[in-house]
Amino acid sequence: MHLHENRKRIQERKLFGGIVIFIVVIAFFAWIFASFTQRNDARETSLVESAIRRAVITCYAIEGKYPQNLAYLCDNYGVIVDENQYYVRYEAFASNIMPTISVLRKGRVP
Repeated sequence: MHLHENRKRIQERKLFGGIVIFIVVIAFFAWIFASFTQRNDARETSLVESAIRRAVITCYAIEGKYPQNLAYLCDNYGVIVDENQYYVRYEAFASNIMPTISVLRKGRVP
């Protein structure tokens, strides 16, 4: 009877160890996925900001002045920003000074 109890404990320990390893593996893959998602979001945000900057520079090259707002770029230079995903801060001081542009992703905590 004592031998049977030892085998049962060994099997329980193996089962417990297997469960712990499984949980650790799942947590590791969740961490990798979150890290990948965060890097991908940062890359997409950077691409949106770069596209707006290129349009601003193109406008200045063609018209000789910087656009006063983002709406002008959208209407005349084909800039499309998904306002559900991004917040764009566009501050123009004067027509001969490059505007301040920053893009933030909505709904995600960095």
